[in-house]
Amino acid sequence: MTALQPAGWWRRFFAWWYELLLLIPVLLLLAIPPVAAQALVQLVLGSKVDGSIDTPLAHALNFAWFITASFGYFAWCWLRSGQTLAMKTWRLRLVDAQGHTPRLSQMLGRFGLATLCYLPLLPLWMLARRDPQWIPYAWLALAWFIAPFFWAIVDRERLLLHDRFAGTRLVLAPTKAKQQQAAGQQESPVT
Repeated sequence: MTALQPAGWWRRFFAWWYELLLLIPVLLLLAIPPVAAQALVQLVLGSKVDGSIDTPLAHALNFAWFITASFGYFAWCWLRSGQTLAMKTWRLRLVDAQGHTPRLSQMLGRFGLATLCYLPLLPLWMLARRDPQWIPYAWLALAWFIAPFFWAIVDRERLLLHDRFAGTRLVLAPTKAKQQQAAGQQESPVT
C-alpha cells in the first residue's frame, strides 16, 4: 500500500461547504416520507390534511428521521468507497489510522461529534434574529462550530476534532490515472 497523503486544511474546509450544498437536496428528499406520514395520520384522524408537522412528538420523530437518514447516507458512501460526492470532487477519502475503511462505530462517532458541533449554529442564529436573548447562545454555537477547524490548526496531525475522536482521517485520494496505473501494476505478472 502506498503512503497516504493527509488532506490539506483548505481542501477539507471547501469540501465541507460543498458537502453542505449537496446535503440540502438529500434532506429535501428525506422530508417527503415524514410529511406523507403526517398527512396520512391527519387523514386517518379525520383532521385537516395539510401535511404539517405540528406536534412535539412529530417534531422529535422528524428530527430523529433526518439524523438517522443523514448518517445512513454518509455511512453508505463511506462504506462503499470512503467518499461522498463532495469528497470525490475534492479528491478526499475517509480512512482509519491504518488507511483502511473505518468501522461503522468510527463512522458513527465521527458523524455524531460533527453533528453536535455543526448542527446548533443555524437554528440558534435564527432564534437570535427573532429574540435578542438568544444572542449569547448563538455566539456560543459559533464558537462550538469553529472548534473542529481550530482543533485542526493545533492538532499535531492536523486532524479535525471529530476525526481525532473517531480515529479517522481525511487523505488525498489518488487521481484516476494513478488508480489505473496501480491497477495495471497489480495485474501484470511478475517474472
